Amino acid sequence: MDILELISELEEKIDSSLEIPLIKKAFVNKEELMNLVGDISLQLPDEVRMAKSIAEDRTRILADAQKQADLIIKNAEQKIISMVDEHEITKRANEQANEIIAKAQKNARDIRIGTLEYSDNLLSQLDNTLKAMGESVNKSRSDLRK
Repeated sequence: MDILELISELEEKIDSSLEIPLIKKAFVNKEELMNLVGDISLQLPDEVRMAKSIAEDRTRILADAQKQADLIIKNAEQKIISMVDEHEITKRANEQANEIIAKAQKNARDIRIGTLEYSDNLLSQLDNTLKAMGESVNKSRSDLRK
């Protein structure tokens, strides 16, 4: 069954439950309803299950990007130190090191931006899915109250 059919079945079980007049309370079979809720949970889109994984991946990717940038910067600094012997070599080394550092910083920035955009896109998709599901649940709840 898909999630909408399961929600429909849940509504039917609630509608068909024994209702106490005046106080609008009903007796329901807790086990049946919990089984339906469990089935609904299993039918949730993968995006919902993946939200935590996406956040963890984002953190890991940013940490990896920072490590790469730090390593590139460290390598550039070591190269500068090894070329200090002669003035012309030192001058050239400083220029190259600055270029390497600029490239490393740009690469790190690009990786961060790409990761943020990727995470934002996935979270946006998840947000849209959750909004649609929320609207469906609210409509179902509203229909139950009618």
